[in-house]
Amino acid sequence: MVGPTDNLARAAAELIHAGRTTSIVDAIAMARAESEHTTSPSVATVRKHLESLQQASMGMQAWHAARVRRLELIEELLQTLAYLAPDCSLYVTGRAAEGHVDGTAAATIRVVGVEQAPALMDDLESHGTVPVQVSSLQTSMGSMAVAHIQDSLLDVDLLFLPNQPNSHAARRVTDGRPVAIVGLQAFSELLAACRSAGVA
Repeated sequence: MVGPTDNLARAAAELIHAGRTTSIVDAIAMARAESEHTTSPSVATVRKHLESLQQASMGMQAWHAARVRRLELIEELLQTLAYLAPDCSLYVTGRAAEGHVDGTAAATIRVVGVEQAPALMDDLESHGTVPVQVSSLQTSMGSMAVAHIQDSLLDVDLLFLPNQPNSHAARRVTDGRPVAIVGLQAFSELLAACRSAGVA
């Protein structure tokens, strides 16, 4: 039997799918405001419902193609960064490192060891990649620069980190919790696996 929490999760997913918000947290709050139930569903449950809605509306083939295209754009950005900053280490972290890109959150790329983040961002701009916003993030290593890049399919945060052990670890730099992390080669292998999967 489907419970009220799962119904809230589906309602939140429907709000995202309808374009009323791209934030899962906001969607949950909006769904709760329209319901008599106050128990919040998990983010993972909302994402599961959203994925099902996307697959149903787009068709599995189109949904899979869109997923692969988002991953391809991340790989292209990684390759551009590797060309512009060959001495840096690059990592994709979080859900994108596992191949999950559904438009509800930016993928994160750690750029480790860059000496001049503004210069690298200028180089990116000359290659046609323009950060829409630059901010900072408080990490275990202090306040670090973040460049947010977004267009219709590409949604990425570049997190500039010093060359320290924490920057290379499979842990979030904000709170130390475990996180998926892959380098350029591993991400390319992940993309190849997604392409060959047909429907993943």
